[in-house]
Amino acid sequence: MHKVNQVLKMDSDYLSREELDAAIKGLSDVDVLRLKKIALQYTGNHDMEAEELLGEAVLRTLSGGRKTCPRDLPIVNFLAGVISSITEYERKKKRNSGDVVNIDDCELNDSGNTPEDDVLEKQLFKQLESFFDEDEEILLLLLYLNDGFSPPEIQHEEGWSETQYNTIRRRMRRKWNSHNIQELTS
Repeated sequence: MHKVNQVLKMDSDYLSREELDAAIKGLSDVDVLRLKKIALQYTGNHDMEAEELLGEAVLRTLSGGRKTCPRDLPIVNFLAGVISSITEYERKKKRNSGDVVNIDDCELNDSGNTPEDDVLEKQLFKQLESFFDEDEEILLLLLYLNDGFSPPEIQHEEGWSETQYNTIRRRMRRKWNSHNIQELTS
């Protein structure tokens, strides 16, 4: 009986196909933009275009060839993982095929970070995204900053004035500071 309960619990820990379909259809414009930016980051190492890669990730997610999204993981994070898995698989396939790899297609870690630092940085960014998930402008700002855009580039891309840009930064900083103060006092 205990094993039956474990199996039932394991199944309920993941979204059903219907729930997955609803979650994907319910993605906001910002979520789709985030996923496109994530896919775009990977297309330098992959022959697919970003939208094609994103479409492939959604198709594989809905096809049921793997476990579905854990309930406690946001669907955007799950799809980002699927995108990563697809490109890693394609990269390994290409490497094992004996094709010549163009050095310009390779990502170099010029930050001086160790792989552990890079993992911690990605985890921190995911935490920031989930903390600010209610504010689309802050999320956009975080995405641009994470991609290495300068303030003038961000303002140009989004059509924000310098005042608008600074207002969003202040709002982000105040929300973060108030959260940290509440955490310290509780």
